[in-house]
Amino acid sequence: MLRVVLGLAGALVLAVLAAHPALRKVERRLGLTVLLSTGVPFLALGVLFRLPAVGVLTDDVVTDLRPALEFGLGWLGFVVGMQFDVRELDRLPDRSGAVILAESAIPLVVTAGACALALVGLESGWSLRDALVLGACAAPASPIAAVALARSSGSSSASLVARVTVLNDVAGVAVLGLVCAFFRPTDALSAWKLPHIAWLFVTLGMGGVLGILTYILVRSAKGGSEEVAYLLGAVALSAGMAGYLAISPLVACAIAGALLTNLPHERMNELRASILQLERPLYLIFLLVAGALWDPTAWQGWVLVPVFVLARVGAKVLGAALAVRTGPPQLPDTGTLGIALSPQSPIAIAIIVSFSTIYASGEARTAIAWMTTAVIGGAVLTELGVQVIARLRGGLRFEDRPEVLPS
Repeated sequence: MLRVVLGLAGALVLAVLAAHPALRKVERRLGLTVLLSTGVPFLALGVLFRLPAVGVLTDDVVTDLRPALEFGLGWLGFVVGMQFDVRELDRLPDRSGAVILAESAIPLVVTAGACALALVGLESGWSLRDALVLGACAAPASPIAAVALARSSGSSSASLVARVTVLNDVAGVAVLGLVCAFFRPTDALSAWKLPHIAWLFVTLGMGGVLGILTYILVRSAKGGSEEVAYLLGAVALSAGMAGYLAISPLVACAIAGALLTNLPHERMNELRASILQLERPLYLIFLLVAGALWDPTAWQGWVLVPVFVLARVGAKVLGAALAVRTGPPQLPDTGTLGIALSPQSPIAIAIIVSFSTIYASGEARTAIAWMTTAVIGGAVLTELGVQVIARLRGGLRFEDRPEVLPS
């Protein structure tokens, strides 16, 4: 037990240090995603802690940490939802919708199709559910790398690309919500027995009610500290209720966060800043637990990695070509836009981990393990490849990111 306490305490200290503003400034200037700059070590640490010889994150400890994992997913969901401000949509240039649709739908469909064929070849017991989730993981793009790359075309291009990455995250989470509604788990976690369309309304209703409850709480707060305390409690309640009903906490809390950010509140900017300030350490601890849940030993998962990467990056470039032809003139050229939107968002890993925790006890558990490897390995491989290509093109100009960019 002492080993577990010391190991988790040490990981928490590292997560706080990794969220230091100085490190984040370096990350922004280098155009690195959180996964490559600080996330990979925490994933590796989670895998290491799970080893029997180390014995920090044993099966019992991982089970006990499930509420913490759901809380982390819920917090990330609030981050995604609070970036979905409909007033920002009104300020987007004309024809921006074509860009968002192209960079969300094309990667989703192409990656889902390619990975479905690969899973059939691997005889994994493929299902439409698995293909859709891999497609959902393909839609989100990393905002930090995207803005660093798009800066070569000017600040207006960088701001527009930043908003596209935010809405790509929303698209990925929305697809996960549909999967959780129409492909229900069959074990005891499913709790209620309802028609599939009813589950969609339950998800929307739960997120809406929790968003209103959170809004009432934060409106009554008398200061920033009390506001954060109420927010922590609201996320814990939302994530716990969603987890009990086998609804992704990522989805339920994203709906609540979206409702919260669109309701009138004079301290909304400060509230967003508080959420983003705590996002990094919570995400790194989430990666630690994700690493403990991840089984990277199966070779089939690594075979799936290049399929996922090539399909996703190719679809992003194809979407960029379509977006440049039909979108606003502020967009960078096709090559720059395609490369800028290729690195994966951290939300992609949150999507696959949330999916795996809900469906891990089903018949397709082996395929889900391979899918997790594909998304995690694909994120690292894509980031490394994009960094190399971008530097060879000479298209990186690192400046401070615009205010609209999420962390």
